[in-house]
Amino acid sequence: MLPVIAGIEGTVLTARERELFTRLQPAGYILFTRNIVDYELTRELTDELRALTAGPDVPVIAIDQEGGRVVRTADIDVRYPSAAELAATECSHLITQAAWYNAQCLYTLGVNTNFAPVLDIGSAHANALPSRCWGYDSQSVTTHGGVWNRAHLRAGIATCGKHFPGMGAAECDPHFDLPVLHGSCDSFLMGAAIPFNALMPELPSMMIAHLLIPEIDPELPTSLSPALVQQFLRDRLGYEGVVFTDDLCMGAIAKRYTPAESAALALRAGCDLPLICHNVCDHLEAAAEAILSLPQHILQAAGERIERFRMGLHTRPPMPFIQWREYLADLRVFNARVPALGGATPGSPVQDY
Repeated sequence: MLPVIAGIEGTVLTARERELFTRLQPAGYILFTRNIVDYELTRELTDELRALTAGPDVPVIAIDQEGGRVVRTADIDVRYPSAAELAATECSHLITQAAWYNAQCLYTLGVNTNFAPVLDIGSAHANALPSRCWGYDSQSVTTHGGVWNRAHLRAGIATCGKHFPGMGAAECDPHFDLPVLHGSCDSFLMGAAIPFNALMPELPSMMIAHLLIPEIDPELPTSLSPALVQQFLRDRLGYEGVVFTDDLCMGAIAKRYTPAESAALALRAGCDLPLICHNVCDHLEAAAEAILSLPQHILQAAGERIERFRMGLHTRPPMPFIQWREYLADLRVFNARVPALGGATPGSPVQDY
């Protein structure tokens, strides 16, 4: 098993992807809008990815399906309210229902892991997060994000709290460049990291933000920093779940490192599954070479955490076509019950993938 999450270029695997994935055995894959144009075709894709995976454990098949402007299933008429819209209702029942509807769609597509909830605390900055956050204070984010997380887990889809240690105050979008935030580990624990710390016992995985926090590590971005991942998140806070990086092809990282370099650095830092989401065929061989040259104790520790995580993943049969049409009709009724929030949000590549 290669500890990497790989992106896929289209709605079906190319011969090159099929050969690489069979030989290198990535631990998992991530789907984007480019991969989802028909629910039956998408299920055929995820079934093939499972069939390519050797051994008893299913691969991680992940998606960013938050709701609002980060929904990868719009082309198959599946949309959900945003975290901000759901939080504005102050209704736990509606938040729970949204998580349930979300999970039912992912099940039928063959997805088993959702890179949500966003646990960043909202701010007025024009970064990638407006409308994606559950509130503008730690209590709101913890309360509403926690309701959604627990409901999603009960529905059988693994969740991922992101983006540790909290990037709500970032003044730029990491898809373009590396945001700089200031603060010590203690100050993050008293502020931006509160929702992560509070919900840590119920989060099977977390995703590390691409930030530079000079007071914690003056040189390495947080997603590649042992001071942030190993010493702060794992040693100090005691987190034992799987840790993903955010996409290593984002400008915050790709302007400074190749995917092979950053994937190896991420594993050295204490992450388990670096994400290489775009142009994977150009990067996966080099990334595998860099990763497999790491010390054995690093690969073993990551491998054990990945194995525990994958053992908890589930695959269910897809919905029959008639049931799928009924689901879409019910979802439209539900969406109409959640008022839309007015106002424009700044554009970001995150909504276009």
